[in-house]
Amino acid sequence: MKRTSSLETLFKTLASSLSIATLNSIRLLTKISTKITMSRIDKKMNQTQFAKFMGVSQGMISKWESGDYNFTIKQLCEICEKLELTPNIEFQSQNSATEYTPRFDA
Repeated sequence: MKRTSSLETLFKTLASSLSIATLNSIRLLTKISTKITMSRIDKKMNQTQFAKFMGVSQGMISKWESGDYNFTIKQLCEICEKLELTPNIEFQSQNSATEYTPRFDA
């Protein structure tokens, strides 16, 4: 039980030291990389096969899936086009109870 409390305290401390912009970018990059990874898995491809399908290197696929790659809007649109996804980014007021959530609809 003490270990869980320590982890929770650590996460809260880390989160409090990061800006809202940094937390939002981490959240968004995680969602994007997860969607790309799941698309690859749905197509039953390894990273090398998926790289060939996407027209990029296997190293680039690895970067995309790591959640640490800073995509441009154009790159995201090109990825979505290739994966037959529709990019959908919504912005909500910070005063709103609804959190900003990008959607990548199939």
